[in-house]
Amino acid sequence: MASDLMNVGATGKYYKVQSNGKAQAGLSVGDRVVTNSGTYQILDVNADGSYKSALYDENMTTKNYTGKYANGYNPYSNATSLSDETKNNIKDLYNGGYEADKYKEKYEEINSKRPDKYESAYKEQINDILEKLENREEFSYDLNSDMLYQQYKNQYVSLGQTAMSDTMGQAAGLTGGYGNTYAYSAGAAAYNNYIQQLNNMIPELYENARESYQEEGNELYRLYSLYVNAEKSDYEKYRDDVNDWQSERDYYYKEYRDEIDRERSDYFNKLSIMQDAAKTESSDYWKNIENENEKWNQNFKEKQFEYEKYLDGLKNTSVKTSKTSSKGKKATASIYDDALQAFNDGGENGLMMIADKLSGSGYDKSSIDDVLQYARRYGKKSDKKSSSGKAGFNSVLVDLFNYRG
Repeated sequence: MASDLMNVGATGKYYKVQSNGKAQAGLSVGDRVVTNSGTYQILDVNADGSYKSALYDENMTTKNYTGKYANGYNPYSNATSLSDETKNNIKDLYNGGYEADKYKEKYEEINSKRPDKYESAYKEQINDILEKLENREEFSYDLNSDMLYQQYKNQYVSLGQTAMSDTMGQAAGLTGGYGNTYAYSAGAAAYNNYIQQLNNMIPELYENARESYQEEGNELYRLYSLYVNAEKSDYEKYRDDVNDWQSERDYYYKEYRDEIDRERSDYFNKLSIMQDAAKTESSDYWKNIENENEKWNQNFKEKQFEYEKYLDGLKNTSVKTSKTSSKGKKATASIYDDALQAFNDGGENGLMMIADKLSGSGYDKSSIDDVLQYARRYGKKSDKKSSSGKAGFNSVLVDLFNYRG
């Protein structure tokens, strides 16, 4: 997983790890190196040029990195067997890499528009109703707290008192205006009649109170159901929006991945064709070199054969001449070679030392003169020796064929 903290100070340059598994020299702090096991960021450069680094993204490897490398990675850049045009074409192909552009931006745009986290618009109302339902007391009826009962009570008590007074007055009138037991009894009966009517209304008032309690509960449940259904409708709409977003995102992600696969396949096909062309060109190059070497070797052998044939003929001629001119010892082929070497190494001084040695060893003068003449003609005085300690054989061949031509 990429670390956001490491984006501070990053150069934005990505380099492909070398074939030896190490980062190339000359990188800077903030550069990133893509390897087979992840991408690392340079944190510091040591005095010896090595690096201190940390893992930036373990999921970004050389196998799936689709960006461009700043080091222009190209395994054929130093190939001497390829033309500059071929090397530049391969370099451009490697540096260009492959990238999906058509669906990438669309996918990233949709992916950034994920619906916000769902928030309920009815949460407070639902919780408030639930709290009321949970804390609601069991139904109970109290006459003294029933306002309607109190109204009826006041009304019937007043009517009873009036009836009692009227009844007692009427009873007193019948007895000449004097109160008596009958009058009081008649008045009390009239009063009690109203009180009994009040008491007869208590069951009705109880039922009314119970119905009100039930209606209040029903209303709470109705409101709760209303808010819950509204909540459910909103959440389903939110889920539909999320599903639509996911479907659209997944569609463009698939198109994006398919495009990457197509681009990758096309890229590696082009790279494979280019590599095959490079291998063919390289093979042709080395075949031409090999053919040229074979031609040179064949030509060299022919010249060497001609030279040795000529040399043998020359030596045989010298030997025959020596036989007819003197009775001394005759020079052999190895003496001609020693004289040639002596002249190449020491010039005339070296050659005179050979002549003195031959004269002292009993070789006839004609044979010695022939050896000296051969050495002077085909030898080349030089202060530097060849790798074999003798004059270059090609120089002798050139002089030989020039002379023979």
